[in-house]
Amino acid sequence: MANRFSGTDPSEFDVGGDQRDELFDVLSNPRRRFILYLLQTAEMPVSVGELTTELTAWESQRQVPDYSADDRAAIEIPLEHNHLPKMAEAGLIDYDDTQQQVTLADRTDEVRAHLQTMASD
Repeated sequence: MANRFSGTDPSEFDVGGDQRDELFDVLSNPRRRFILYLLQTAEMPVSVGELTTELTAWESQRQVPDYSADDRAAIEIPLEHNHLPKMAEAGLIDYDDTQQQVTLADRTDEVRAHLQTMASD
């Protein structure tokens, strides 16, 4: 059956499957995109505390010394319990929750083009 918009068969369109869905799910969150952006330019490993500091400053758009303990906790708790584990499960980072250290995983090259597109937007 031909598509009325392009004249092509819709069954020929490959959406990428579960792995691509997982990647787009991870990249759908601005905090996770910012973490990947930070990790691309940082010396590895990066501590969870450093990520929390950078995220807090980015989200509050203030200089780092101006944030409160509540601002920091509102970032750090979901970072440790949601964002970092999800990114690690997707294979984008290596997260050592015992040492509180994060490094980029090999799969990050796969998402670099998506991140560059988002940065230019």
